[in-house]
Amino acid sequence: RVALDMLLEEGLENVWKRHHRLAEGTRRAILDGWGMQLCAKEEKWYSDTVSAIVVPEGEDAVPVISTAFNTYNLALGAGLAKVAGKVFRIGHLGDFNDLMLMATLSGVELGLESARVPYNRGGVQVALEQLKTSET
Repeated sequence: RVALDMLLEEGLENVWKRHHRLAEGTRRAILDGWGMQLCAKEEKWYSDTVSAIVVPEGEDAVPVISTAFNTYNLALGAGLAKVAGKVFRIGHLGDFNDLMLMATLSGVELGLESARVPYNRGGVQVALEQLKTSET
């Protein structure tokens, strides 16, 4: 009941807009900041609920996920079936806001760094700029 009250209070259209805005910030961090790829190969397949990030060829996503959880208390999703070990997932839906996204992206950068998975630093800043330009 509480969850439904929260949805109705914010308004479904506003919830969808918020999810899209946070997803765009996440995608900008991944693509433009970290220089990594999404599992979704085309924009039409992008999701406003979760982003699956492909680790570079020869790297393993499992250490990123386990380090993020065990060291930084950040739960990332694992790749399933054909993409197991090849991707990790960031969820950006539900009762999620800008500050939570920035903390999540910072935790991912810490996890990537600790697991020694190559990436370009600065995804958090790219997401911050995206969020600032798309404020509602």
